[in-house]
Amino acid sequence: MRISLFRSVVVLVTIALIITSWLIVNKFTRTFTQTCHHSKSFQQGLHNLANRVHTVLNAIGLTHFLCYGSLWGQLRLSKSLPWESDIEFCLLNEEILTKDEVYLERNFRSKNMQLVYDSTEGIYTITDVALPGGKVQLVVFEKDRVINMLRRVGWKRRVLPPDCESLPSLNCFPPRLVTPPLPLKEFGGYIFPVPREGIEIQKYHYPTNWWKEILPKNC
Repeated sequence: MRISLFRSVVVLVTIALIITSWLIVNKFTRTFTQTCHHSKSFQQGLHNLANRVHTVLNAIGLTHFLCYGSLWGQLRLSKSLPWESDIEFCLLNEEILTKDEVYLERNFRSKNMQLVYDSTEGIYTITDVALPGGKVQLVVFEKDRVINMLRRVGWKRRVLPPDCESLPSLNCFPPRLVTPPLPLKEFGGYIFPVPREGIEIQKYHYPTNWWKEILPKNC
């Protein structure tokens, strides 16, 4: 029995589509599984990287404190959340402006770390080639004297009016929460500064779900 060329092509295309679909599903399933719980060694490396960043920031006199997902980790587990591949510190722009960009880069490079600034988001990212996939992010805030609140920097927010209620991307919070001296808490076996009043800052950064524990998919 002869099989027509058309039928052969249809069969081959169908097989190719099935294989492609399986590979895509398998890739995403594997990704969810991998990111749900990082290995203990990766988490230890991430906490160590955060401590090295903390040491440099202390040495150059920049106020910093755990924030966002890292603060959730500190509040709930006293360490990074198991699915997180980064640790976030928040910084104050008024202090950073007193430091030269080259000076900042040189200080981190001298400790085998790389510093890159994203001017769109107002975030410094610090990495070490010895910890693939891990990073520390420094999220920069500045004081808006019109409303007496701290708000995110970054050029995409520069044109926005100081309206914290209707513009959640500003991530506003009151300065009293970061008035020095800041409390110190354990985080992954190290001691880091945190905002005042415990969970209070999260009510500003997560206004719609701060009372919930939000888990990633497959976790």
